[in-house]
Amino acid sequence: MIRRLERYFITGIVVLLPLAVVLYLGVWIWNTSDVFFLSLLRLLGVETPEWLKPLLPVLGLLSTAALILMVGMLAGHWAGRQLLAAFDQLVNLVPLVRDVYNAVKQISTSFFTRPEVHFSRAALVEYPRRGSYALCFVVQRVEDRLKPLPPGHTVVVVPTSPVPASGFVIVVPEEDLIPLDIKVEDALRFIVSAGFLLPGNGGTAPGRHEA
Repeated sequence: MIRRLERYFITGIVVLLPLAVVLYLGVWIWNTSDVFFLSLLRLLGVETPEWLKPLLPVLGLLSTAALILMVGMLAGHWAGRQLLAAFDQLVNLVPLVRDVYNAVKQISTSFFTRPEVHFSRAALVEYPRRGSYALCFVVQRVEDRLKPLPPGHTVVVVPTSPVPASGFVIVVPEEDLIPLDIKVEDALRFIVSAGFLLPGNGGTAPGRHEA
């Protein structure tokens, strides 16, 4: 009974945590979105009328979105790219600031501008030692692109739980992959829930399977 309650409690956390994070970010953005608009009015020397104050969060959101759009449009042109390159060089002159700036820039670039990754299927692979199996996602065949590694190998990603955005990229022989008769989405839920949410219609397909 206690173990069942623990399992329900952890499952509840897995379900509610993403919703709580989204709600928290939404409330934080709403409460702080008027800062930019108020700063703009103060810069222009305009006093905020009383009737406008209830609309400040909405105006702040629109102003912030307009500013982001303008910066994006500017960065899409040659002159804008030159200005951004000059700004990057200026920031890189400051030792501590450049480390934080480059780290945040790398994270935002990889998160927002990278092409979406589509895994072909989920599988099992013996990892990290013989006799133990880890759930993995098949990326692509190696063919002859990782010489001197011979053909017949496949690139797979072994995600970490409960955050599947991180993990290990390993190259394994194709015949060592054990296919799973489950969807990629079900496999992701299994990883995020730390193994508590087992796929209801899943199972290990018989035999081995080539990628």
